[in-house]
Amino acid sequence: MNAELLLQNLKALKDTFEQEEQNLTQLDRVIGDGDHGVNMLRGFKAVDEKVSGTTISEVLKSTGMTLMSSVGGASGPLYGFSFVKMAGVDEDEITSDNLKSFIDEFKNAVATRGKVTGGEKTMYDVLLKASKHLEEGQPLTNEVLQQFADETKELEATKGRAAYFKKDSVGHIDPGAQSMVYVLNAISKDV
Repeated sequence: MNAELLLQNLKALKDTFEQEEQNLTQLDRVIGDGDHGVNMLRGFKAVDEKVSGTTISEVLKSTGMTLMSSVGGASGPLYGFSFVKMAGVDEDEITSDNLKSFIDEFKNAVATRGKVTGGEKTMYDVLLKASKHLEEGQPLTNEVLQQFADETKELEATKGRAAYFKKDSVGHIDPGAQSMVYVLNAISKDV
């Protein structure tokens, strides 16, 4: 994937989050404060309007800075910081050979900023499983990513606002894990 296609995929997330806003809001209403869908849509509307760049690094950095300045809650700084960190991978294209480097940079940035380690019912669980999946030589597909998000249903939240719900958080997909499916799909689609 070259910079032009990456930019196109990231801008297209505006449409995805328009379609999924209610779903994400509903997921977040059950085990959070109900604003994840609104926040993600606001962020990717801004990405559609403001992000530019002619290299992979420029597009990723511009996306990160835009998300940091336009998305509230915990997800804005987490997503924004992570996109900026991914810009440091500095490759001309995203390929099947280097995709894991981008995912690992994303994963490490979320771990650092969010102080998460996995199994805590967060967006990080999808990143961790995506990295392992690539390490095993398996391609990332939307179905695989969705399965990783679905698996957060069985976890009890121990991080973030969902942790206040303790055992009541079991049985619900983490909204951050669900939004991560869409974001990772945009980064890895057709790679």
